[in-house]
Amino acid sequence: MLSFRAQTSRWDYLLAFLAGLASVLAFAPFAWWPIAFLTPAVFFWLNLKPRLRGQRLRLAWVFGIGLFAGGAHWIYFSIHYFGGANSLLAGSMVASFVLLIALTLMLFGLLTAFFPYQSNWIKLLIIFPAAWALTEWFRGWFFTGFPWLQLGHSQSDTFLAYYAPIIGSLGISWLVAVGAGALVLFVTGERLQKLYAAVLVAGLFVLGYGLSWINWTQPVGEKLFVSLIQANIPQEDKWLPEFRNEHIQKHIDLMEPRITSSHLIIWPETAIFDTFQQSMEDVVKPLQEVFKAAETDLLMGGFHHDKATESMYNAIMSVRDLEVYGKRHLVPFSEYTPFLEYLRWMEDFIMLPYSNVAPWKGKVNLQVAGQPMRMSVCYEDAYGEEMIDGLPEATMLVNVSNDGWFTGSIQPAQHAQLARFRALETGRYLLRATNNGVSAIINEKGKIVTTGPQYQAVVVEEFAQPMQGSTPYIRWGNWFLMPLLAITLVVVGWLGRGKFR
Repeated sequence: MLSFRAQTSRWDYLLAFLAGLASVLAFAPFAWWPIAFLTPAVFFWLNLKPRLRGQRLRLAWVFGIGLFAGGAHWIYFSIHYFGGANSLLAGSMVASFVLLIALTLMLFGLLTAFFPYQSNWIKLLIIFPAAWALTEWFRGWFFTGFPWLQLGHSQSDTFLAYYAPIIGSLGISWLVAVGAGALVLFVTGERLQKLYAAVLVAGLFVLGYGLSWINWTQPVGEKLFVSLIQANIPQEDKWLPEFRNEHIQKHIDLMEPRITSSHLIIWPETAIFDTFQQSMEDVVKPLQEVFKAAETDLLMGGFHHDKATESMYNAIMSVRDLEVYGKRHLVPFSEYTPFLEYLRWMEDFIMLPYSNVAPWKGKVNLQVAGQPMRMSVCYEDAYGEEMIDGLPEATMLVNVSNDGWFTGSIQPAQHAQLARFRALETGRYLLRATNNGVSAIINEKGKIVTTGPQYQAVVVEEFAQPMQGSTPYIRWGNWFLMPLLAITLVVVGWLGRGKFR
């Protein structure tokens, strides 16, 4: 226990909130990446002051409230504009979500409270960055996880991004936190500490530049010409039965000129809103005949109904051979709602799903265009450690999504930015087909080869190279760095009993 009576003023809380709120500017679509160092630096500086454990917990929570209010408020668009909830109810639900998800940052306050006596340079360069990375890791799986707004994602266009094949986006979050700590040390430390801090940050970027020249994976087979169909179906019309045929025809019209020139065509998530089985006779089988004759492949998003188990899956179908992948990582309160049968009374206020979608238990790779490809649906591509399942066998990554639920918000740009790290971590091209953007072909270095404008009907197409081999991240995921950081905190805490005071 601390022997002093620490005080935290309302100005400290206000500064923590504003720092968290400003953090959104580091991410797409703003992409002012230096902000990712500045705002945690402010938060770390606040945590250098002597505080009681409860004060540290509250300070971290307040920073988290600012972070998610600024960076994840877009769920309002889904709840209000497309879920049918009025403004007051939708706003209340968003506020509740922000307050609850921000609680996960209290782990940072809890961890750092165990190190009251260590020197400031140890806190800034070792303890705070390790605690931050462990907190982000915890947030990525607790209660199904919310890995959005990781500090590492903000570095998609800096040399730090090239650490991803080794330590993943969470590892880059740790490096950014080290840089934030070094920034505080540069401002507040002694002359020699300032020098060490500057050299450390410069060294991180220089090493990242060196890593950019390493090719962790190698090409295999011929390049594939890929066409991504972005039909731009308005979200408010997407689920109306009277528009079903019109929407399918729009995808076909965009696709038809590419059937003979493309090796692979991809439709987005739920391009057909009913099940593949219901659409078998009028859509799937006719297209199957066309694509077999053309000797090319089509991936189509829709719902798969397993008659044996009566389960429904948000899925991707390979039309030529009717193989299916279903979404494994579901969105709580969207694709499944706990105790749904007891919540039907809420339908007077908000649209509830008709039934729960089941999590997929089958294979994750489909054989497409002569290559095994790792499938994912919607925000599954936010989970780096899950996306390495099926690798190194898969030579490409495929993601189908519908960010139309968040039309007009910053969410689609954020989603596209974090998807780039899945390509970096695995050394694979990522083919990303969406309903209304951001559709893109992303290369193994995380660079966007080609993309299309949002909210327009467009075909995004270019050559993509299958890749083989393993990055270090494919081999060990987060299970190299996270235990190492946890052990580091234990060792520093043990040594700090007397040595580091």
